[in-house]
Amino acid sequence: MLSRHKLVPLAAAAAAFFATQANALEFHGYLRSGIGWSNQNGGATCVTLPGVQGNGNFRLGNECTTYSELQFDQNVYDGKDGVKFDYHAMLGLQAQQQQDFENIAQNGQQVALRQNWVEAKNLPFLSGGSAWIGKRYYQRHDDHITDFFYWDASGPGAGIEHIKLGMGDANASFAIFRNNGFNGSPGPQLGIAANLANSATTRFDFRVAGIGLGPAGSLEVGVQFNAKDTNVAGATNGTGVTAEWSMPLLGGMNKLFATHGTGSINSPAIAYPNNTPGNQDGSWGIQDQLVWQVGSSFDGMLLAGHWDFKNNYKWDYLGARPVWHFNDYFKLQAELGTNAIKPNDGSGTRTLTKFAIAPTIVAGRGFWSRPELRFYYAYNKWNSNANNLWGGVTSGGPANNPFGTNDHGSNYGFQVEAWW
Repeated sequence: MLSRHKLVPLAAAAAAFFATQANALEFHGYLRSGIGWSNQNGGATCVTLPGVQGNGNFRLGNECTTYSELQFDQNVYDGKDGVKFDYHAMLGLQAQQQQDFENIAQNGQQVALRQNWVEAKNLPFLSGGSAWIGKRYYQRHDDHITDFFYWDASGPGAGIEHIKLGMGDANASFAIFRNNGFNGSPGPQLGIAANLANSATTRFDFRVAGIGLGPAGSLEVGVQFNAKDTNVAGATNGTGVTAEWSMPLLGGMNKLFATHGTGSINSPAIAYPNNTPGNQDGSWGIQDQLVWQVGSSFDGMLLAGHWDFKNNYKWDYLGARPVWHFNDYFKLQAELGTNAIKPNDGSGTRTLTKFAIAPTIVAGRGFWSRPELRFYYAYNKWNSNANNLWGGVTSGGPANNPFGTNDHGSNYGFQVEAWW
């Protein structure tokens, strides 16, 4: 039996160990990878329609690279009054799936610093809100089945967020973002050219979220302003207003979104942060997204929207991904979606329609359950305008299109998708 004087240091060591574990490094991430074939020779060919945001198509069976996000979160200070300082970092990795060893510095492979920021949380003088500085994902809103982040001001910045307003869950956030502000000569070792025009944009983002509407759900509203901090001719300021109404529906959530932007704000996500001249005439858009959960066996997502990028083109889309769960570990999912791009130059509307089906091994029920191990088949069909007039389904038109002059093509293969 251990004596009391021997138990004291053991207890202290145990307490120190568990205190260390409470502040241990957290690891989160995202992964998708797989292999595929097409009905033509060679590997799978992802089919996209120029002008369609996000994936360029509906996603299921239309992702041809390995992509990962590796996120590390560390609590660096834990105050007695509940104030915490946390550090966040994320790397993005992309490979072309061409061989066993793929050097991320060559042949189209990529490594990116996606996030690198520090936040101070639970600050009493901000009504329990947070302050932050660095490069980060910022309160992003996305359509999962198209990978379109339709409300996204992410980038290098600083701000305060989630300041309680004393009205239920209502809270306010304000952030400043700045892109491409470097004006010197970085040198060839960095692989970028000098920004001689001092091309930059400062973006101001103000939001109020959690505005309670009772049984009708909640509302989030925002205002964004772009300041043209640049010598580039033709660059403009921009102002955008945005609102999203979220309402519980069919066991899930329906989100109705609308936005209007002027000048260099072509949407809250599709801005021109380097103030490239041209197409800086703003936009407006509206979309509806429903994620449903009917019982434990039937769920999915429905998406529809219209965007008008002024003096450039209009974009319409409609699609759904229904999912049937046979048990906790196997489901069948399908996806049907169509996109239409109507350029303002009168050259005719381009359309792309896709159907995909995927028997899937999955970790549990529910639309958001992951990881997934899928076998998929995807069939794509486009009109002649999409194939011939605007770069086609792949850059260069029919001459460089693996599907030739055909108006359809299919892919099949295996894919894993996971987040944790």
